[in-house]
Amino acid sequence: MKVTLVYAKSQSIRGKAANAYAEEDSTKGEYSRDEIYPPLGISTLAARLEKLGGYEVVLKDDSIDTIDEIRDAMRWADAVGISSLTPNAKRARELGQMSRQQFGKPTILGGPHPTTNPEYFLNSGAADICVQGEGDFTLPEILQHLGDRAAWDAIQGITFLKAGELHATPRRELLKAMDEMPWPAYHLYDMPRYMAGMVNPGISIMTSRGCPFSCTFCDAEMTPRQYRAMSPARAVDMIEQLLHDYNPPQIFFFDDLFTIQRKRVIGICQEIVKRNLAFEWSCESRVDTVDFEMLRWMRKAGCIKIYYGLESGSPSVLVTMKKDVTPEKILKGARLTREIGIYFKFFILYGFPSDTTEAHVETEDLVCDARPDAICCSLLVPIPGTEVYEEIKSQLVSDVTEQDFHFWHHSEFWKHPRFSHDELVAERDRLIKRHAAAVYTLKARVHRKWERLLITLRHPVLLLDFVEILRRKRAFQRRSRVSKAWQHPKNRAQLQIPTFMKH
Repeated sequence: MKVTLVYAKSQSIRGKAANAYAEEDSTKGEYSRDEIYPPLGISTLAARLEKLGGYEVVLKDDSIDTIDEIRDAMRWADAVGISSLTPNAKRARELGQMSRQQFGKPTILGGPHPTTNPEYFLNSGAADICVQGEGDFTLPEILQHLGDRAAWDAIQGITFLKAGELHATPRRELLKAMDEMPWPAYHLYDMPRYMAGMVNPGISIMTSRGCPFSCTFCDAEMTPRQYRAMSPARAVDMIEQLLHDYNPPQIFFFDDLFTIQRKRVIGICQEIVKRNLAFEWSCESRVDTVDFEMLRWMRKAGCIKIYYGLESGSPSVLVTMKKDVTPEKILKGARLTREIGIYFKFFILYGFPSDTTEAHVETEDLVCDARPDAICCSLLVPIPGTEVYEEIKSQLVSDVTEQDFHFWHHSEFWKHPRFSHDELVAERDRLIKRHAAAVYTLKARVHRKWERLLITLRHPVLLLDFVEILRRKRAFQRRSRVSKAWQHPKNRAQLQIPTFMKH
């Protein structure tokens, strides 16, 4: 069977991101442009189909492929699968309608939005079936019985129209044995094409799934708060293979929360050092899940950047978000990260229902005290299926799914009780300015070096780590000199730290 899997991407936001990328002087943060990575979801499904045998799979990424390329792939296929996040739901519906109406192909929608809102695609004629949750085992079973509609009732984890009404089957159990999950089918992508277009070229991987926390703005229906992870050896096996096949300078861990299991993280880092793998990497984390020993091993193994989901510096707002973290824990984790010497960024969320000007000032004060290398402040977009969406849906002024949006580029979706959309943008800009004034100064840089010196005096083992880090850095530089696939014409070091430009 010939199967085309497509990652849907809003074309309006694709254009806005491209413009912001081209005009970096006006960039207010890293998320004002898109760094395009090969989609992991559809490539993991492709790997599963290839492993089963009997399938020929083509992957198309709406982020970089032209509409003619996607059309040709749909025309070629026996079945089409489309993956959709909520920001791309409108585009996914358009592609699904194209697949079914123009080419007459059986069409399956999957991903976060089809999981929580299957009616959006089924009632509009954009899908025959919507997958609920992870599709690792569901998609092959659908393809096996695609022509036998009577068998669909027995397939777990799907929704389809039956006698004109939505019909959902029982939810399928999540994949638990992560070591048995096939690695994404990177070979089905043009990897040099991706890396050539990146500011910081690299390849993304995922070594775990799920997050056990309960933030009210997060749609966790794909993995209902259940965390599962690869063993350290299996994760590093995948990294080593990617380094061999594609020689990327950086690896991006796209795990929802990479640092949730301390022993596993340290084990991965020790395995990287043991195998003498020289590369840079980054991950997403919570500032209250790291400690000295973990950060020490992460830096030793090549970690150059950590993205912390801070969201707010206001104790009251953190409670209403159900972040389960305190400003004291935030400051402690930030200090440790500074002392160890890893670049770190805070993700911040403005426009939460409980936000006030006082809460924003508390966030500004905490950010200035924590002194992250960079911040990214987005405005809340209420995603259907989240707790906060249910809280404020009566105040919506537009249908989220009917607008193209990005968490940086978007219009007003709901009426905040205390701020207009323009006022929230002004509050965000003030935060970015205060952060820049606190961090991008000679005094702040000297202070950080002083902190590094003090912790090294308290922990002499860091001197030995420094020797290892230098040795591995030289090995990385030797590797980078012989690679032409991911050389970028712009000053990468300059672009790694977003700055606020007054004009």
